[in-house]
Amino acid sequence: MPVRTRRQRAADAAIEVIAEQGMRGLTHRAVDARAALPPGSASSCFRTRLALLDGVVDRMRELDEATIVRIPPHAWHNRERATAALVGLLEHWLGPARTRTRARMELYLDAAAYAMLRADLDAASEVFLRMAADGMRAAGVPGAGDAARMLVAQLDGVLFDALVRPAPADGGAWVRYAAETIMRSVPLTDRERERGPG
Repeated sequence: MPVRTRRQRAADAAIEVIAEQGMRGLTHRAVDARAALPPGSASSCFRTRLALLDGVVDRMRELDEATIVRIPPHAWHNRERATAALVGLLEHWLGPARTRTRARMELYLDAAAYAMLRADLDAASEVFLRMAADGMRAAGVPGAGDAARMLVAQLDGVLFDALVRPAPADGGAWVRYAAETIMRSVPLTDRERERGPG
């Protein structure tokens, strides 16, 4: 694992603080304590609270992009491969990256108070949105841009549900079912319509 810079450690700690305590718990002092950094370290990296929030969004985008780029562009040419890619993303965002997912939800809820923060969050989500739209367009999905936006909205809904409600007894099967349900909302390509059912 690459050695993190002090700035990355502070941003990672801020993500954990937001996930556990909400936006009200986010202070430079709390970040220093969570990251086990000397007092004043977070404020030397991020002078203001808004700068700290901006650093959090940048760090989340950096980590998310490292995950998203692993999805092969051709995944959208086949529904089974696309479903498998969504399952992988959901399992990651609800497993190893669960804290980051929770922090992102907290940020979105408070973003109305910070115009710049909302713009940064939207820019971060555009990465996956653009990748999905480009892949669908290449696969011949009609209205690929709208289809990709709806897919992202449904993924966010599944993630929110998984965070606020008790986990199903068979979480793996539930995640697979969620991904399959989302993929059913993606319009059929011309080739799929010509092939017909079965």
